[in-house]
Amino acid sequence: MNTLLSTDAVARSQRLAYWTDMICNVYVQLGCDPVRPDESEDFEGSIRQHTLPGLDVSVVRSGPQKVLRTSGHIARSGDDYFLVSIQAQGRGVVRQDGRDAVLEAGDFALYDSTRPYQLLFEDRFEQIVLKLPGDRLRSELRETQALTATTVSGRQGAGHLLLGMILSLIHI
Repeated sequence: MNTLLSTDAVARSQRLAYWTDMICNVYVQLGCDPVRPDESEDFEGSIRQHTLPGLDVSVVRSGPQKVLRTSGHIARSGDDYFLVSIQAQGRGVVRQDGRDAVLEAGDFALYDSTRPYQLLFEDRFEQIVLKLPGDRLRSELRETQALTATTVSGRQGAGHLLLGMILSLIHI
């Protein structure tokens, strides 16, 4: 099933609040602020969500923003997911566990919704995001905390192979 959510659906003055609600519904409970507060009324974003058996894949296109998953968000929700952000356009930063993964086009990083994290986008961007059940990934991988907020290149090796598979999934 494919779903398109967009800030175009609401008045300009309500777009940032609508965006925050959208990302909380699609991903996990989060906070979101524009990087430049004077641009909150000009905020634009869309999420194209692809739901596949056992996997949610989405394509996010948006303006500059800072996304926060705090201890408070975690305490108020039982969300247990691993998310993989694949940078398609622009530049992004994933912060978790004392590390920063800087993502350029083709790079990706893993982060865990059961611990605080930040996502930072200084300019317009596009990302492909995979949402994976946390308990399932933890049963397959050891020491997942050592894997979070680490940049993986999608331009070579296993990262390139994974990126190719994900891109073919979203074009189904």
